[in-house]
Amino acid sequence: MVHRSPIFRHVMAAALAAGLGPLANAVPAKAAPTKSNPHPSVILITIDTLRADHVGCYGAEAVKTPTLDGLARDGVVFERAISQVPLTWPSHAVILTGTYPFQNGVQDFTGQPLAPQFRSVAQSFKQAGYATGAVVSAFVLDRSWGLGRGFDFYDDAFSAETFQKKDIGLVDRRAEESIDHAIAWLKKTPRRPFFLWLHLYDPHSPYDPPEPYRSEYRSHPYDGEIAYADHELGRLMAWLKQNKLYDSSVIVALSDHGESLGEHGEDEHGFFVYNATVHVPLIVKPPAGSGIQAQRRRDPVETAAVAPSLLQLAGVKDSIQTQFQTPSMFAAAGARDAAYSETFYPFSSFGWSPLRALETGRYHYIEAPQPELYDMVADPEEKTNRAGEQTATVAVLEGKLQQRLKVNPFAAKTSAVTDAKLNPDAAEKLRALGYMAYHSPVGDAVVGSGQADPKEKLWEFNAILKATDAFQIGDDEKAKALLAAVREKDPDIYIVAFLLGETALRRQNWEEAATELKKCLELNPNFDQAMTGLARALDKLGNPSEARQWLDRALKFNSQNYRVWYELGHLESRTDKPAAVRAYEKAITIQPNFAPVRRDLGMLQFQQQNYSEAAEHLGKAADLGLDEAPLFNFLGISYSRTDRLQKAVATYQRALKLDPDYAEAHLNLGFAYQRLGRAEQAGKEYDQACRLDDKLCRFVPGHGR
Repeated sequence: MVHRSPIFRHVMAAALAAGLGPLANAVPAKAAPTKSNPHPSVILITIDTLRADHVGCYGAEAVKTPTLDGLARDGVVFERAISQVPLTWPSHAVILTGTYPFQNGVQDFTGQPLAPQFRSVAQSFKQAGYATGAVVSAFVLDRSWGLGRGFDFYDDAFSAETFQKKDIGLVDRRAEESIDHAIAWLKKTPRRPFFLWLHLYDPHSPYDPPEPYRSEYRSHPYDGEIAYADHELGRLMAWLKQNKLYDSSVIVALSDHGESLGEHGEDEHGFFVYNATVHVPLIVKPPAGSGIQAQRRRDPVETAAVAPSLLQLAGVKDSIQTQFQTPSMFAAAGARDAAYSETFYPFSSFGWSPLRALETGRYHYIEAPQPELYDMVADPEEKTNRAGEQTATVAVLEGKLQQRLKVNPFAAKTSAVTDAKLNPDAAEKLRALGYMAYHSPVGDAVVGSGQADPKEKLWEFNAILKATDAFQIGDDEKAKALLAAVREKDPDIYIVAFLLGETALRRQNWEEAATELKKCLELNPNFDQAMTGLARALDKLGNPSEARQWLDRALKFNSQNYRVWYELGHLESRTDKPAAVRAYEKAITIQPNFAPVRRDLGMLQFQQQNYSEAAEHLGKAADLGLDEAPLFNFLGISYSRTDRLQKAVATYQRALKLDPDYAEAHLNLGFAYQRLGRAEQAGKEYDQACRLDDKLCRFVPGHGR
């Protein structure tokens, strides 16, 4: 029998006593360019977590990448492309705005969305008459981060479980699905030119390629993910060629960052800024007739140069060009002699020192409490730190770095931007992707003021990540042992108490959850995610007034936290239904694709006999992928009460497909059949309902009470 939440059980009883599709795509811009419009279509492809040295045209021999290699033969290969930050969302903010992280304010996952004063190239293309579409493959690029601006169509709707569970499989999608969505949008967008941004996520951990790549790359599954993504990308290239769009289009393919496969003790990415995670592939196929010849370039180039290059190749002029902080990739040689990169992940989430770096044609300098300098010609694997013996080189590069940092540092223009914080729901999804996306209590004012070198904290960091992995597979004892060792070594690290509190919440150990989350808030008083979890625990412990206080406090720190509004609605639903409706509606205003709030608001409307509104929200929850038999049962009742009987029948049948022994759904299906004059079918459903639950027999028309 399918589990039914208390709200479903409560409303079902009330209903009996009383006698009882897909997301819409945004509409493309109206103005269509004429045939005389000289601008080419532009396709930006970002393949997440792809190291340059794991692509065939960059010398890889253990992985097959014929699609990227084909683009390389037709275009320009930048051999020394450097990502400005080895994290997905901040790196894409760089790519689409042409600004550095320290300028646009997006340095990790712990802060605000992209501030409104920053323009995206999508806005530039849209203003120039382009159709603009984006297909992203992971929650980390959900529109709430601010990258949806300028796109007519932004496909970021993942399954509803994305907003409920932490299983990584529910917060991204495979390349096959994303390529299908991209081609579908192109087919429905006959207007030309177009700007398409396609994001593929497959090489990101965990490495689990589908067959036949799983078997072929069994010993190195990361490469299997790359080969699979490349194969699927080939379908898009084939479609473009079949529709005579390939030659005339600008196509740029790159990665947002690389992936450390154990180098320097780092697994995955984000913690350090060595070349394993910041050296990325970057291939540009220019449009036919551009005069740009296929070639390979060895000068260092930044991913921040992608935005100005896209506009240059498309011949588009726009005000965004005053925003760009680096020249086009096709600017004169020497226009930029060093590539910048940074990571604030160790600082923002853990309170350790951030890392900043500059890479020239020869040297890679990393600014840290213990500075590092690598000779990339003699030591491409960055194994020998030369900082101590080449102090003059360090001094020159440090000077250049500081000069770079003084140019247009970020300043929020509104309090709304300054006060914005990461939703706890988002933080949970990011943790499923391997990120500790929580804000440490260390203020920004103390950057560089004696924080620990991340190199010295690597064991602690890895232990925390291993603990989260252990929690996800249910090995609580291993996780707790790892965190206990971290706590013994560093008793003031707030994340340990938070992870223990969150795990206690999932295990419904409310006392332990409250104890750990209060401890977390002692160490990090402004941590609104901990406030939300503590409120939930206190409510379960029978203290709703204190729970309400913590939710109110959380909203003071982050009024755009839709998860807090959702929890507040749940709390209010027991005593003040109009207030609950307002809280749920506020959550929907912030995040319209949050399926659980659609469901619960629909149920509240149902309770108040607002069946049309109930059908709207319950139907939206179902469209978003929430697959619960009770939801379809109550959606069916709402359709019945608004005289949409055929839809009611289909919806009851969906409920019964999920739970064939759902007695109430059989009864309600019988009611619908009877109203449609299908007496025989109605009788069968009534009999089935009575067989499953004889208490329901009294509701069958004509049955003795």
